[in-house]
Amino acid sequence: MRTILRLTIILFTLHCTPVFAQSGNIQGTITTSRGQAIFKATVKLLNTNYGVLTDADGKYSISNLEGGNYTISISAIGYASKLKKITVGTGQALILDFKLAESNQQLNEVTVSSEKRQESIQRIPAAITSLDAKQIKDYRLWDITNLTSIAPGLFTVEHGNSTAANFINIRGVLGYTNEQAVATYVDGVYQYEFFSAPPVFNDIQSIEILRGPQGTLYGRNAFGGVVNITTRQPGNIASGYAEVSLGNYGQQRYTVSLSGPVVKNKLFASGALTYNHRGSIYYNTYTKSGYDRREDYSGNFNLRYLPSARWALSLNVKMEKDNDRGSYPWVKSITQVFEKPYEVSSNNANMERRNNFNTSLQANYYGKDFNFTSVSSYINYHLDYPGGYDFDFSPLNILSGSPDIRQHIYTQEIRFSSPSSNRSKLQWVAGAYGFLQNNSNASLSSYGPDYLLLDPKSGAPFNTIAYSAAKNKGFAFFGQATYAVESQWDLTAGIRYDHEVRRLGKYTDYQKDPDPPILLTPNRDYRASFNAVTPKLTLSYKPKDQMLIYASYARGFRAGGLNTTAPTPDQVAYDPEHSDNYEIGWKNTFLNNKLKLNLTAFYLEQHNQQVGTSQDGVNQLILNVGEMHNKGIELELSALPLKGLQIDLNASYSHARYASLFLYSKEAKAVVDNKGNQPIYNPPFSSMLAAQYNYDFGRSKQRLTAFLRGEYRCLDKYYFDFVNGLNQPGYSLFNAKTGVTGKNFELNFWARNITDKRYVAYGSFSTFILGTPRTYGTTLILKF
Repeated sequence: MRTILRLTIILFTLHCTPVFAQSGNIQGTITTSRGQAIFKATVKLLNTNYGVLTDADGKYSISNLEGGNYTISISAIGYASKLKKITVGTGQALILDFKLAESNQQLNEVTVSSEKRQESIQRIPAAITSLDAKQIKDYRLWDITNLTSIAPGLFTVEHGNSTAANFINIRGVLGYTNEQAVATYVDGVYQYEFFSAPPVFNDIQSIEILRGPQGTLYGRNAFGGVVNITTRQPGNIASGYAEVSLGNYGQQRYTVSLSGPVVKNKLFASGALTYNHRGSIYYNTYTKSGYDRREDYSGNFNLRYLPSARWALSLNVKMEKDNDRGSYPWVKSITQVFEKPYEVSSNNANMERRNNFNTSLQANYYGKDFNFTSVSSYINYHLDYPGGYDFDFSPLNILSGSPDIRQHIYTQEIRFSSPSSNRSKLQWVAGAYGFLQNNSNASLSSYGPDYLLLDPKSGAPFNTIAYSAAKNKGFAFFGQATYAVESQWDLTAGIRYDHEVRRLGKYTDYQKDPDPPILLTPNRDYRASFNAVTPKLTLSYKPKDQMLIYASYARGFRAGGLNTTAPTPDQVAYDPEHSDNYEIGWKNTFLNNKLKLNLTAFYLEQHNQQVGTSQDGVNQLILNVGEMHNKGIELELSALPLKGLQIDLNASYSHARYASLFLYSKEAKAVVDNKGNQPIYNPPFSSMLAAQYNYDFGRSKQRLTAFLRGEYRCLDKYYFDFVNGLNQPGYSLFNAKTGVTGKNFELNFWARNITDKRYVAYGSFSTFILGTPRTYGTTLILKF
């Protein structure tokens, strides 16, 4: 950390002075398609600090530019954004005028940062879905559970009817342990476990979903893909909003957000706070009252400082506090879950509390010879269950559990890349990454008086308390380069090396009231280390400016771990998973950017899959026993067939089967191969169709627009267990939204799962819960 700090100071000292000699500049005018000036349009050069707002006449000017190649971005509220590659000669004064079409007449040209630099999504040879702030609002994405089918092959498993208990599946690659198979990043910081990834979307600027292994640039657990979340970043425009949402089941959601300059062109700040409350969906027949409740507070704070044209410093602070009741309202059979929907009978409140503090400091240097980025982060995460949660799912006091989990994580990433004004045919990025992770868990298991019904000789009631402390660390080196072989052909190659060490100590106490705890199992120390090499190779071809064809190979890596309850030493460590992913893609923009059509075909092989299973019918362990193959095709389409009407469609079809899957069979009383079975929570077909019509009331002062929106999600049958014995038949969900928006407000009415479809969101051999029923409400947004 000190070395990185010294390097940052040296770079800052050498390069913080502005450039004057032989500098170029860009100037011009931004107007509507009718030639009217656009005030406060944003003009930016991607991957630099250069950005200005247009004046009342629509004019802009960017000075002190080094000669080279840039990408200029033009955006304004109510208009379709534009991107254009330009070349600025040394000392040249370049005149660039732009006309922006209204957003209901042309699609946005979308910018993403998936390659660790800002670039047009249609120019990147990879399968990526990107949602901006407006789309996040249109889809009413409040949390991570709403992401199912937002992108092709994306499925979110609603595991426990609580804010945080969710898993993400992309292309059938599901991480059904704390080590996710889809990596989640928030403002450039990797979230280590599925419980610690912020599930509530608070003031989000964009969500990028990268499909397929992304190990070269994103590292561990970017195995099935990446969900890359960016919060709202402040700038020179002072703005804010207050949002109130009310709905059935006692739904209340309040958000306030402010953003703007503290010192014009130098220091900017933004902050947002959200409070969310939802009342009972489930009814507890034992207490004759509502069972569940969700309550969470979340906040973001961003501070950005530009000491010079070459430097940018960003401080990001996030916090989230969840206080849920009635989590894991599981019932014991799939028949019961439909016969008595949203009904439980429990003597336990199943409280779940979650606190997450996440902060990062990012330094960016944009130089003549290279760019430099440093991202330092700290995560402090705590999850506990006061009073425990019910293991027997009944009014009897048989068994309850109460884990208390704490994490402290430190990460550091540094990257060097080719300069923003690079004239070379070679674009490159290289860097290093390191982390320290300290975990502790005090897990209380309470065997109540009714446990005697199962084991009369047990001596119940009594408690066992399992204590564990883990210290994990790792580092990685990575690099990726793209070379323009010819004007239409690009070749990209990348590689990453990861090394990880895990240490864990664990012991168990026995306690029976009123006696103090006594040692039940002595402390044992476990250790394992893992290495991984993840290469990537891509060849892309641009037959014309609005078309891209590519083929790629990428290897994925998911970290290994430790089985602390293994009966023999050789079963303690389980190995990492790997995957080989082959992909071809075709990206197109037609009709003056009124139609976008992307097609992707993929084939992946998942090796050494980590599966929670048993090899003897007694000891449940995570073992490397699966080999899964999946091949499929994905479609993304956005169109503006009529003025004011936008249609978005994504769909995916895949054929996923196990080439081998060795699981213990109670019937055979032996390990058998489940070759040919399908992976769990992987609908072979899924799609999302969204259509929104906007009607503009004319050039009123408030710029009033009415809108009507509908969404149709279709999901094929999926299985809950690896032996493919239990399944949820295919089903469809309908959402709708309508309202009116103006310059300073929006009022809308929304409904989700309009037909009140009953479907099993999570299931296993003996635990099942339904998905969220029909919800509806209204949202008022005041903008200032």
